Amino acid sequence: MRLRALRPRPSSPPADPGGAPIRPTPPWRRMLRLPTNRELRDAFRRNPELKVLSLLLAVFLWFSINVSDPGAEGTLEVPVRIEHLASDLIVTSQPTKPVSITLRGPRTILDGVNERRTRISLDFSVATPGESRVELNADMIRPELPQRLKVVRIEPARAKLVIERLARKRLPVRPELAGQAALGYTVAEARATPAEVEVSGPVSKVKELTEIKTEPVYLRRAAERFEKSALLSWAGDFVTFVPDHVTVTVALQQQMMSRVFENVEITVRNAPGGLPVQLTPRGVELTLSGPQRLLTSFTLPDGSVFVDAAGLAPGTHRVAPQVELPQGLEVTGRQPDVFTLQVGGGKAAR
Repeated sequence: MRLRALRPRPSSPPADPGGAPIRPTPPWRRMLRLPTNRELRDAFRRNPELKVLSLLLAVFLWFSINVSDPGAEGTLEVPVRIEHLASDLIVTSQPTKPVSITLRGPRTILDGVNERRTRISLDFSVATPGESRVELNADMIRPELPQRLKVVRIEPARAKLVIERLARKRLPVRPELAGQAALGYTVAEARATPAEVEVSGPVSKVKELTEIKTEPVYLRRAAERFEKSALLSWAGDFVTFVPDHVTVTVALQQQMMSRVFENVEITVRNAPGGLPVQLTPRGVELTLSGPQRLLTSFTLPDGSVFVDAAGLAPGTHRVAPQVELPQGLEVTGRQPDVFTLQVGGGKAAR
C-alpha cells in the first residue's frame, strides 16, 4: 500500500513574481463572476447519481400534481360560522347541519385540504334584527382554498338565519323543591343566595320571564335545616344566567296536628281510705294537639286520665279530670268538661 506524502502548508500566501502576496477573492466577487466552461463541466461531473435522482424526483412530483388525476372530485362537510356580529345582537336560528362543498382539482391537493379547519364564514358586521337569507359561495370558505381547486357546488346553496336584539335584566330566583321531608316535618322557608341573577338572551324570551327556577332540590326525608348548591333551570334557547348556580337554604319545622281519642276511661286516685267512690260518667272524649311525628302513633297509657280525690270529704263533688301527656302534646278539647264524683254516702256537693 502506498501512502500519500504529507507536505507542510506554506506559512504565508504565495506571492506573485513581483514579490507581492496574492490575496483571496472576496465572496461577493465570486458570486457575481460567471462560471467558466471548465467549472460547468466539473459541476455536472460531480455526484452524477444524486443529480439524476433529484431530476427524477422533480419529474415525479410534477407529474403527480399536474398530470395524474387532475380532475378528481372530493366533498367536504363544513360548519357555518357567524363572525363580527354586534355585541347587542344574537343569532337565534341558524343552520345546524354542516354544508356540503364539492371540490375539483388534482388529487394530491384535494387530499391536503384539512376538513376540520375549513368552515363557511359569514360576515355579519352590518347585520340588523330580522330574518336573513344568505347565498353561500366559494369566497366564504375559510381558510382560502388552493388556487388549483375549484368549487363545483355547495349544498345547501343558501342559509337562513334569524337575528334578535340581546336583552338583559335581573330576575328573582325561586328554589324548586322535590321529594318529602321527614314524617312530621314541613318546609318553613326555602331561599336562594344570591336572591337575583342577571339573565341574558333574545328579547322575545327574556321579556316573558318573571323568575328563574333552580334545578330540583330533593328533601330526602330531611328533618333539619340544610344548604345545597343548585344549578339554574333551563329557561329557553340562548338564555344564560350570571351566575349559573345558587345556594339553596331550606328550613324545616314540625308539622302540627290534632287527634281525637274517644271513650277514654278515667281513673280515681287518692280516694279517702275505706270510702267508696263513683265517677259519672266514666269515660271522656279528648282532643290532643302536637307535632305529627309524636301524635301519629301515640296511645294514651292506662291511668293517664284521672281525677284526684285527695282531701275530698264524703259527698258529691264537681270535678275535672287531669291528663298526663308527654312534653309537646296538649289537651285542646274535652267532652264532657265537668264530671260528678260521689265519695262515700254523703250528699253535700262541692
